[in-house]
Amino acid sequence: MKDAVQALAEEYTAALKEYLAGREEALLQRAYELGRKALAGGLGVVEMVTLHREAMVNVSPAALDQVAEAVSAAGNFLAESLSPFEMTHRGFREANAALQVSEARYRELFENANDIIFTTDLEGNFTSINRAGEQLSGYQRDETASMSFAAVIAPEDLERAWTMLQRKLTGQAERTSYELEILTKDGRRVPLEVSTRLIYHEGKPAGIQGIARDVTERKRAEQAVRRLNEVLEEETRRLAHALHDEAGQLLVSVYLALEEIGRELPARARGRLQEVTALLDQIEEQLRRLSHELRPTILDDLGLVPAVEFLAGRVAKRSGLRIGVEGSTGGRLPPLMETALYRSVQEALANVARHAQATRVRVHLRREARAIRCSVRDDGVGFDVGTVLARRGDRGLGLVGIRERAGALGGTLEVISAPGRGTELLITIPLGT
Repeated sequence: MKDAVQALAEEYTAALKEYLAGREEALLQRAYELGRKALAGGLGVVEMVTLHREAMVNVSPAALDQVAEAVSAAGNFLAESLSPFEMTHRGFREANAALQVSEARYRELFENANDIIFTTDLEGNFTSINRAGEQLSGYQRDETASMSFAAVIAPEDLERAWTMLQRKLTGQAERTSYELEILTKDGRRVPLEVSTRLIYHEGKPAGIQGIARDVTERKRAEQAVRRLNEVLEEETRRLAHALHDEAGQLLVSVYLALEEIGRELPARARGRLQEVTALLDQIEEQLRRLSHELRPTILDDLGLVPAVEFLAGRVAKRSGLRIGVEGSTGGRLPPLMETALYRSVQEALANVARHAQATRVRVHLRREARAIRCSVRDDGVGFDVGTVLARRGDRGLGLVGIRERAGALGGTLEVISAPGRGTELLITIPLGT
C-alpha cells in the first residue's frame, strides 16, 4: 500500500510541476485522473491534501518566481484532483436520499397493508411484524420481539412450517405457499394462507420474509359449499333410491298385471301386449341408468374404485372411448371424499366425451401418506391452459364443480394440457379432512 501511495505522490508531483510550468488546461484533466486513481486506491480527501502539500514542497524554486500566482494555480490543480471525491459524495447523498424515500414508502406499505407482513431469523424468531399482524394476533411488537414463530402456530401445523423452511434452505423452492392456523393471544384459532421467501445478506440466507392472509371467510365459504354438497348428495341419493326401488316395484306390479291380463286375451291380442312389455323393458333400463348416474348404489356398498370402474364401463359403452381404471385407494375412504372423487371423475369423463376428441382415457387412483391423488388423462386434442382459462374461465371447461368439490375438502385441482398432447386433470385431496 505504501508503495502505491508513494508512486501516486511522485506522479502527482510531476504532473503539478508540468502544469505550473505550462498552465495548460489539458493538464487539469491529468489532475482529475489522478484524483480518480486516488479514490479507487482508497485514499480520502485529507490524504489528497497532504499529498498536494508535499508536492508543493518538492516543486523547484524556479517554478515559484511568482509565488502568489503559482499557489493559486496549484489550488486549481488540487481542486480538479478533488472533483472525483466531490462527485462521489454528491452521488452518495443522492443515493442516500433516494434510499430514504424508498424506505419511507416501504415502511408506509408495511404498516398500512391489510395482510400480515413479518420477518424472522432462520431460527424462526420474529424480527419485525406490521400493524395488521399485531391486530390479528393480539401481540404487540415488543412482545413478538422475544417470540418465535413456533409460539403462535397451531401444534399440528408446526411440522409443515419447518418443512417449508427446509425446502427453501436446501434450494428446493425459492418461495413457498401453504396454509396453517395460528393461536392468537386470546386463544382463538385463525387460518392463514402464508407465502414466504428467504432474505439474503452477502449472498447467504439471513432470514425469512413472509406475507400472511386471514382466510377465515374463505374457510367458511368452503364449509358452506361442503354442507351444500352434502345436502345435494343426500337428495340425489333419495331420488336414486326412489327411482331404483319405488319405480322398480311399480314396474314389477305392471308386469304382473299385464301377465295376468295376457292370460285372458286371445292369441292375436297377446302380440300387441308383448309390444307394450318391450316398451316397459326400455323404461326399466332407462330408470336403472338414471338411478346409477344419480347415485350408484355400488359407491355406497363397495367403495370408490368399483364405482369408478362401473362408471367407466357405462361411459365407454355410450361414447366408444377406451377407458382404463388403475390403482387403489388402500381401502374405504370417508363418504364425503368418495363422493367428491366419484363426481369429479364423472365430470371429467363427460368433458372428455364432449370436447377432447380422444380415443383413450386412463383413470388412476393412488393413496399416498397424506393424500389421495386421482388423475384423469386423455389422448385428445388438448389446449393451451392459460389462454383457454383466461378467455372462457373454468366454467367453459366444466371444471368449476371439480375444483369446488376438491376445495371443500381442502384439496386442489391441477390442469395439465397442451395443444396436440392431450389433457390431464390431477385432483389431490388431503387425508384427515
